[in-house]
This record gives sequence, structure tokens and C-alpha cells, in this order.
Amino acid sequence: MSAAASAAPAPGDARTRIEAAALDLFEQQGYAATTVEAIASAAGVARRTFFLHFPSKDAVVFLHHEELSGRVAALLDASTDSAAVPAMCQAVRMVFGHYVEEPEIALRRYRIVKDVPELRAREIAWVQRYRVLFARFLHSRLDERPFGALEAEAMAGSFAAVHNHMLRRWLKDDLGPDPMGEFDTALAWLSSSFDTATRGGAPRRLVVAVFDEGTDPREILAQVEQATSR
Repeated sequence: MSAAASAAPAPGDARTRIEAAALDLFEQQGYAATTVEAIASAAGVARRTFFLHFPSKDAVVFLHHEELSGRVAALLDASTDSAAVPAMCQAVRMVFGHYVEEPEIALRRYRIVKDVPELRAREIAWVQRYRVLFARFLHSRLDERPFGALEAEAMAGSFAAVHNHMLRRWLKDDLGPDPMGEFDTALAWLSSSFDTATRGGAPRRLVVAVFDEGTDPREILAQVEQATSR
């Protein structure tokens, strides 16, 4: 029996003890070698109690995604009065903030996942699920615009990519003492790439002026000013 399994269970509620025991065992003896029975024993709970909180041992690593994606979906569904970009900023900030608020657990999960191909594949699948969630929301807002469907897919991919890039940097301790501030800076940079209609301001108009060669510059200026003032 491992040291973790023979030790007295940690204080706290059953779910917290199960999660702590599972992460300990995954780190000490490997994910594949750890059974649900061993986790339950180390946590000081019955096997059936484990399954009341987690449907499987891999859910200890990924169940937070189920809960977090539900919160993100609810946030986006409630963003009826927000422009697309501000709503998306809130959503991805919620995801990133979840990791930063629980750094020890997030880092332990990261180390376990990166060493187990099965878990890495599931993590990649979850990344895609978030992108699909973002795209669904953006399609509901943008599809009626010219090129709106394309814009929705591009924006969903961009927000997911920025989040994942910044999260990888944070996991590698590369964001300094203010990770949320760094993340907000990245979001501001990304937001500036999209037009004001999706950011919440007035939509931009493109003005194209065509003049005969030799047209008096004063006439060109007057007509451009007239067109842009409409």
C-alpha cells in the first residue's frame, strides 16, 4: 500500500478529500496504476461515495471543465445587451481566472495531464469544446452581418488561441506577478483587431472615392468631407 493510501485522510468535505487523494496517487504511482478503490481508501471514503462525486477517475482531472463550461455558457446566454467582443472577453476571462484562482490544483492537473497521452487527448477535446461554445454564441450575434459566419469562426478561434497561449505561459510561470493584468492586456490587444460594431461602438463605414485624373484637390477634399459626414 502506498504512503498516500495508508495516511490518515485529509480534513474537509468528501469531494475535496477525494480530489486531493487522487492527485497524490496520480503523482506518486502514475495515473494508469491508480484505481478508484485506492483513491477512495486514501480519501477515507467508500467506493460508492467516490462515484457520488466523480463518475470515473479521469473526472477528477476534468470535472472542473464540465462545471466551468456550464458557467461560461450561462454567462454568454445572459449577455443579451452586450456587444460580441465585450461578452467574449468576459467569458474567456472567466475561464482563465478559474485556473489562476486555484494555482496549486491547476498546476498539478497540468503536470499529470502532460505525462499521460490519454489525458492529453481529452484535454485537447475540451479545448475544442470551448471554441465551439464561443462560436455558437458569436454565430447568434454575427451571422446576419456580411461575412458574419466567417467572422464568428475567426473570432472564436482567436479568443480560444489567445486564452490557450496565455494559459500555457502562466503554467510555465512566464506571466509575472500579475497574470490577470497580463491577460487583460492580451484581451485588449485582441479586441482592437475587431471593428467597433462587435466591440460595442458604432460600425465603421468604408468610403471609396474615384475621381478623374487632374481633378482639383479642393474638390476632392470637399466631396470626401461630404461623404464622411453623412
